Amino acid sequence: MQAREALTADALAAFAVFSRHLNFTRAAEELHIAQPSLHAKVAKLSRSLDAQLYEKVGRQLRLTQAGEDLAAFAADQERSVGDFLARLGGPKRSMRLAAGRAAIQWVLDRPLRAVVRRGLDLRVIPADRSTAVCMVDKGNADVAAIAYDPPPRRLRSVQVADVPQVLVAHQSHPLLSERQIRLRDLNGLGLVVPPEGRPHRQSLERAFHASGVVWNVASEADGWDLIVHLVWLGVGAAVVNGSVPVPSPLRAVEIQDLPRVGYWLAWREQRRAIVDELLREVDSNG
Repeated sequence: MQAREALTADALAAFAVFSRHLNFTRAAEELHIAQPSLHAKVAKLSRSLDAQLYEKVGRQLRLTQAGEDLAAFAADQERSVGDFLARLGGPKRSMRLAAGRAAIQWVLDRPLRAVVRRGLDLRVIPADRSTAVCMVDKGNADVAAIAYDPPPRRLRSVQVADVPQVLVAHQSHPLLSERQIRLRDLNGLGLVVPPEGRPHRQSLERAFHASGVVWNVASEADGWDLIVHLVWLGVGAAVVNGSVPVPSPLRAVEIQDLPRVGYWLAWREQRRAIVDELLREVDSNG
């Protein structure tokens, strides 16, 4: 069988499900077919394409590069069919966004609300940076919203925000009497910070180390909203992105020598059509 003839809708749909589970039993259950039948479909694809699509590493299955490419192609085909049916009056168009909470709540909130109001079926997948990029690469998400470093060059991208880093504390804190402060002003300060290993925590640690600033962990919290709430409770001060709303009686002041934080949307060219609607809203709200 020629490779082109092997890429039927049924075969691609079966491989797409297998690639998500990397487990023949669970994938066969989702497809409502027998496990030997699914195994045969994948083996037939492998022979027809003359490519090994997965390998066993210990007790786990892992896609090869050819398998990754085929999984992304299968996901793109599934997306194209869905978009076509939507244009014919079928189920409304959908967009799968992989992003962290900060990007969803405080950077993309207006554009996302606008596309939902116009009838787009928005499916949000909570994900950190590496997971979001991986999901876009594999075709499991249409677009990723990521922060700090620009996306890999293999992806299309556009920067959607550029915000300062600010110190948040009670309005009576002496540092808030200044219009701008520097890192050295935070020496000895107790801060509410994300858990170890999170991008913002790592960025702060590098900046404080480079400036010779000694700081203390007053508390750890996951998520900007909880961090700001702990500041409101009086646990300590915090360094957050300037897009995060600050409730009274808290105030924020920019930290002059901390780098600004960029946010990007990133997608594969094959998904540009579905991302365009969001990009138009980003431009109009910019």
